[in-house]
Amino acid sequence: VHGMAQRGGAVSAQVRISDKPVSSDLISQGSAGAVLSVEPLESLRYMALLAADGWIITDVTPLKNIADYPDTTQLYEVLFGVPRLVTVDATRLAAKAGAVKAQNMVVLGAAAAHLPLPVELLEKHVTSLFTPRGDRVLQANLKAFKLGQAADAFRAALITAGVPSPLVARVVPRLSFEPTPAPADVVKAWAERLLSPDGATFAARVFDSRDLLPVDALVPKTLS
Repeated sequence: VHGMAQRGGAVSAQVRISDKPVSSDLISQGSAGAVLSVEPLESLRYMALLAADGWIITDVTPLKNIADYPDTTQLYEVLFGVPRLVTVDATRLAAKAGAVKAQNMVVLGAAAAHLPLPVELLEKHVTSLFTPRGDRVLQANLKAFKLGQAADAFRAALITAGVPSPLVARVVPRLSFEPTPAPADVVKAWAERLLSPDGATFAARVFDSRDLLPVDALVPKTLS
């Protein structure tokens, strides 16, 4: 809904993917496999659509375009309590990719592993979509997609290592990823730090600082 979007209004779209005939393009409550959002409050607005095993994949950057926007501390407490959650700083990762407007591609990349489509197919259609806009725009959007993928892969690795989801949700948006998976030693360093006795306090401090840390920030650097 371009008019609303241009004026800062909340807009949404529903997509149904099936190998059987689809009788309606609308998604009923409790049946969505995923909610993708570029704004944290909007992600919570549509939680009722989620199936029991559904995922929220969202940017954590608030767009405070209303006078009574909720207190962000309370907003994050609710958001980070969602059991199946992927959080990214899509705004800053898109800027790193070279296109501030590519937040949606970061979120799509973060959602790729949770969609019933091959990643290669998604990349093919991203390429098809942006090729007419020139190589710079194409490469920026592909990089944004891959940065989102890297963020979700890192999240999944921390969860596999036993780090509680609320801590992962706080840390991942504050990391500056590369468009490739983080090495095992990097994952191990973060997992050990977050599983330490003060891991929850550390995660909260990382998130509240709003600094974007290199993903390998906890790995000791060696001099060559």
